[in-house]
Amino acid sequence: MTPDNDELFPAKGRLALKAILGPISLIGHLRFRVINWSRIGSCVATYTAGVSTTDPAKRQASFRVVLMGLAIVAAAIVSYLFGVYSYPRGLWPIGALRGLGDTVREPGARDDFGRLTAYPGKIPVACPPQDERTAVILAMGQSNVANHGARRETTRHGSHVVGYFDGKCHIAASPLLGATSDGGEFLTMLADRLVDDGLYRTVVIVSSGVGASPISRWARDGDLNASLSSRLRQLAANYRVTHVIWHQGETDFANATTADAYKVAFASLIGTLGEAGVEAPVFTSVSTRCAATWTAGNPIALAQRALADGRRVVLATDADALLAPDDRTDGCHYSEAGQRKIAAAYAAAIRSSRSNH
Repeated sequence: MTPDNDELFPAKGRLALKAILGPISLIGHLRFRVINWSRIGSCVATYTAGVSTTDPAKRQASFRVVLMGLAIVAAAIVSYLFGVYSYPRGLWPIGALRGLGDTVREPGARDDFGRLTAYPGKIPVACPPQDERTAVILAMGQSNVANHGARRETTRHGSHVVGYFDGKCHIAASPLLGATSDGGEFLTMLADRLVDDGLYRTVVIVSSGVGASPISRWARDGDLNASLSSRLRQLAANYRVTHVIWHQGETDFANATTADAYKVAFASLIGTLGEAGVEAPVFTSVSTRCAATWTAGNPIALAQRALADGRRVVLATDADALLAPDDRTDGCHYSEAGQRKIAAAYAAAIRSSRSNH
């Protein structure tokens, strides 16, 4: 005999379940349906077949098992949704979890911003002298210009493509010192392309990306701005920056930064570069795609397009439009194919800029 649904789910039980699952049913974009209590009752009846529902103790035990299962499912869904919301914003506990991951999984040493300062297997070399055939690329932004890519790359050009950090050089190989995480990046691919194409004989990469960083941290009075100023003073003793790459925007889209605020912060960053004597062209991109709520033509994308002035600031690529779904490993960070496409886009922009001057 099949027990009555109300017997298995008395009024208090139904209210508890609605309190747990009700909010989930409202999330339209995930297409959860409103809970059908009769259908749940039927499922529970099937589960409890063979259990004597005339025994109150067994009936209550069965109900507790079902309720616990539903609570676990609800917790998993809520955790997933919070992760979708918090990851691109770098909200708690993302920072703590990243720190734990660094401790447990990632070798090497890091600074207070999580950027690599040492890593096993780095091959030190003498820093090459700079001449007219040497490019010195300063790369700034968030995770997609740092070491969060799928493919770890080692230069094919030996000591002609190097990473520069803290006054020393090493053969360019992922992960690059000076940026966060220990995965792959597109900067080594870009440098190899510039050498392959004969644009430069030697490329020096100064990698500085910090995952999940909003532009406000790079603007005047931001913590990364202060760090950048210090690094530029140290860099100036050895090299003159020839190209700047600014690849960022996903976090500001997620944070709903306004277009005007983004442009003001970017102007502040350009001012910091100028104060440090960096007058090199700045190559930017439209890079806002990461959050599940992403839409094309958003305020940050519009602001990034408006930054290009045809002189100092060059729009190198629209990463949002350029990359297909398979070019990202998680809807956000670049796969090997994505890394190569972005490297090719920046190489083309640098080539074009060089031919115009």
